[in-house]
Amino acid sequence: MNKVAIIGKQQPIIIRTAIKEYLEASGLQADILNMETRNALDWTDKLRGYNAIISAGEKFPAEVFRALKGDLKLLSRYGVGTDEIDKAAAAQCGVAVCNAAGTLSTAVAECAMGLILSLLRSIPVADKEVRQGDWSRFFESKTGTQLEGKTVGIIGFGDISKALAKMLSGFDCRVIAYDLFWDEKAAKELNVSYADIQTIQRQADIISLHVPSTPQTNGMINKAFLSKCRKNAILINTARGKLVVAEDLADALNNGVIAGAGMDVFTPEPPDPDNPLLTAKNTVLMPHSGACTIESHRKAGMAAAKNVADFFNGKTVKTILNPEYKNNT
Repeated sequence: MNKVAIIGKQQPIIIRTAIKEYLEASGLQADILNMETRNALDWTDKLRGYNAIISAGEKFPAEVFRALKGDLKLLSRYGVGTDEIDKAAAAQCGVAVCNAAGTLSTAVAECAMGLILSLLRSIPVADKEVRQGDWSRFFESKTGTQLEGKTVGIIGFGDISKALAKMLSGFDCRVIAYDLFWDEKAAKELNVSYADIQTIQRQADIISLHVPSTPQTNGMINKAFLSKCRKNAILINTARGKLVVAEDLADALNNGVIAGAGMDVFTPEPPDPDNPLLTAKNTVLMPHSGACTIESHRKAGMAAAKNVADFFNGKTVKTILNPEYKNNT
């Protein structure tokens, strides 16, 4: 009987229990392991003997796959992002890596919407003022900005971006987007226009990032990028912290180059105490919790479990990200 380890303790126990029950009903042995850190290298010994692991975003460097080679056949991501997983090393050790693509789109898009509205209307600042007995916002010229009619530039036009575009349609926004692999059909359905990066910089009141962390995208939001944006622009990042050069963004915020930033992701995580974004002006910061809803946890967890069951039952797993693993099995 194939053995499956369900790791990570930040996900609700009710969801992890449901995953365990699903796997056992599929003829697999499943164990819930509460690991104390988010680096699998710290507890490789506990993972020996398992044929599959359901990961909640932990770091899996090459050394882990080498240590577990032979027994481990599948790493199923309870979520979408896999930049913390050495997929090439996994393939070399005959381990398939898959994710739960499409399960977090609504939750992350709603998070982006929340950051947009919080910045435009200064909601966190207003909340703090009320708690301190400061009612001056009502009398003084501390007016916010409406989302209605704004131009929103989306960089990356995948599932999350499409969900966000659908939400923005209710605010009568003009939505423009860039993607290397443009989905013209979805763009027409959602009334989204294609734009290159330069057009987004020049025209967007709001720029929302939805691309993976790659050598090509890491550091793309830097001093040069920000200098070409509108002064009233706000930047939203619910994708990956590595996309943004924190020092450059903080300088832009503190010097009025752009108007604000909403960040759900950092490098590293949690951010270092001296990360300049922690003290930069006009920011709303979150602890990489954009996908954290009960609904998204349930969808992602069950999708990850189904991937495991399908894999060992000889069915096709559509979200395998390193198909070359077959060359080493």
